This record gives sequence, C-alpha cells and structure tokens, in this order.
Amino acid sequence: MRHSDNEEKRLEELRRYKILDTLAEEEYDELTSLASQLCGAKVSLISLIDRDRQWFKSQVGWDLGVRQTTRDLAFCSHTILDPDRPLVVRDARVDERFRHNQLVTDDPNIVFYAGMPLVTQEGYALGSLCVIDHEPRDLSAEQLAALEKLARQVVRLFELRRAVDRSHKLLREREAAYNVLRDFSYVIAHDLKAPVRNISQAGEFLAEDYGDLLPEDGTALIGMIQQRASDASRMIEGVLKYSKAAHTLRIENNRVIVRDIIEQAVRQVEVPAGCAVEYVGEIETLHTSRIAMLQIFQNLIGNALKFNDKESCSVRISSHLDADEGYVFAVQDNGRGIPPQHLEAVFRLFHSAVSDNDAMRGHGVGLSIVKRLVEALGGTIRIASEEGLGSTFTFTIADH
Repeated sequence: MRHSDNEEKRLEELRRYKILDTLAEEEYDELTSLASQLCGAKVSLISLIDRDRQWFKSQVGWDLGVRQTTRDLAFCSHTILDPDRPLVVRDARVDERFRHNQLVTDDPNIVFYAGMPLVTQEGYALGSLCVIDHEPRDLSAEQLAALEKLARQVVRLFELRRAVDRSHKLLREREAAYNVLRDFSYVIAHDLKAPVRNISQAGEFLAEDYGDLLPEDGTALIGMIQQRASDASRMIEGVLKYSKAAHTLRIENNRVIVRDIIEQAVRQVEVPAGCAVEYVGEIETLHTSRIAMLQIFQNLIGNALKFNDKESCSVRISSHLDADEGYVFAVQDNGRGIPPQHLEAVFRLFHSAVSDNDAMRGHGVGLSIVKRLVEALGGTIRIASEEGLGSTFTFTIADH
C-alpha cells in the first residue's frame, strides 16, 4: 500500500493529538450524524489512519461492531494521500483500487464512498470524515462543500482537545512549582528564624549587660545589629505570607457576599479607636474566590488603618459594575498618603513607603499579595494618593 512521503512525521503528528483509542464523544458523533444527513448516506465515519490500522473516532450506521480495521482495507488510507481534495468513489465494485477489497465483497458491502481529508494546521492528513452507501451515488458540489466544512470542524475539535491537554499540563506544572515554592519558602523561613532571633537576643543582652561599658559608636553598632535583625524577621514573615498566596490562587470560585467579606476582614484587623470602616458600594454579590477577596480587603483595610495619622480616621469602600472592567472596587482612606516617588513601587515585593526607622514599617509584601491576587482573579489594581490627604486603591475583578 502506498504511503505519503512524510508518513513518519504524519504519524508523529497523529500521536501528539492523543486521540487514538479514546472513548466516543457526543461532539464528534453529532458531526458524523450531520454528514450522513447532508449527504443522504447510510454510514458516516471519522476515521484516523494509524501505522497498521484504521481507527474510528465516531461512527454512524456502521454495523460491524468494531472500532477499527486493518489499514490495508481502509478507503481512507487512499484519501490521505492527497490532503488537498476529497476522494469520491462512485462504485467501488468497478474501481480497480477497491473491487477486491473485503469491505466491498463482503459485509458491509461498500459501494459508494466519499472521504474528506482531516488536515491539521501543519498540513498533515490524519484521516478523513467519510460517508458510505450501498449503491452507486454522486454528491453535488454543495454536499461536498458541506462535507469539507464538517471536516474542518472535526480538526478544530482535535485542536481544542490538544489545547485542553496543554492547559492541563501547564496547570500541573504550575501546581508543582507552587508546591516547590511553598515548601522552599517554609524551609528557608524556618531555618532562618532561629538564627535571626538569636542575633536579636544577643544584641539585647549586649545592650543590657555591657551597654554602659561600650563607647558611643559601640552602642550605635548594637542598635544597628538589632535593627537589621528586625528587618530580617519582617522579611521572613513576608516570605511566608507571599508563599501562602500561591495556595489561595487555586481556590475555586464561590458566591461571595461583599458586605460579609468586608465585615470579616474588619474583624481580623486591629481597628484603632476613632476609626471607622464603611461599605457604600452597589455590588452585593459576585462569583469569585472568597479567600482571595478576604485577603485583598484584609490587606487594603489593614494598611489604611495602620498608616493613618488622623485623630478621626476613615476607610470608605465603594463598588460598581462597569461594562468594560467588570466589578470595580475602591478602598479610600484619609491617612498620611504615599510620597510620589513611591507610587510606582508600592506593589513591589518587600518595598515599603515608610522609612527604616519608622515604627509602622511592615514586611512590605501586603500590597504585592494584593496585586497578585487581583491579577489572578482577572483584574487590575491602581493607586491614587496625595500626601497628607490619603490614598485610594482601585481594583477590578473579572465579571464571570
């Protein structure tokens, strides 16, 4: 039997689709059924040509009770030799290529055959969408055109299957990477916590026991050691918080009641006396990750309260649904604001807009986590701020 010049590459392409020997699927059966109806044929098949066999992904009117035949019996083996045009056999009983074929001389007694090659984007014919009948037939130009369109739809289903398979593979790789990052972060943080704590304690002991004996620059050096140990401790905590965000990204979507989420976030942060948090938004519910939304609001509200320098501080949360952006939320405070030179960097990991010796200095990962979570939910986040007057963080969540 003749093979195409690129037979090995064609077979490699067929393997990459991972469709051979898969279960029957309704999407394919609908196409073969439609092909049979449009062409007025009793049988329709989606046939894939393997090295030594013909395998049927879908079959309508085929009563042999098998899903494959040997390749030497396959009409479709001839069809794939010319990917650019269909193969039409009006009467196989008088065609030299097929008149001695067992499928013609014996059950199912094929007489008429028309096969449209299933050609991939790379130009390889993997098999055919064919129609078969038991009497001589002709197809009109319109019927052949319809068969060609259906064949393209079959290939699109192949491509979709491969895309889904790639997505699952990428998802598995991402899950593995997240697990490695999480485990690595916990191990590193755990191994660093003890020595950093020991350094901090050693500095305290030195200051308490020998502070009076040290010159001024020695006392300053002890203070610097303690400050650096404190910075390292904050960074370790930041690594742990950031690595936990990887798990949150994999939480499935749920129906979220916005006011409940905000109230829960407020309960989990320390609200100073004289401070108020209010929700005045239009959005009542949405479908998204509850845990992600809780972390977003907890970080934004917590920052707004922590860095507020007003006697009467307020955090005002608004929301609305935008046709282009989806769900839009804004968290506005009347706090100290953020210096202009820090606005572009506030979402950077470990960046802090307050000075090193500021008692309010944190680990610098809260806004990084917020940005990561918002983007994972299909949205964006931006900031507007004016020193002395406050800041507004506006983020969007994709409308599902």
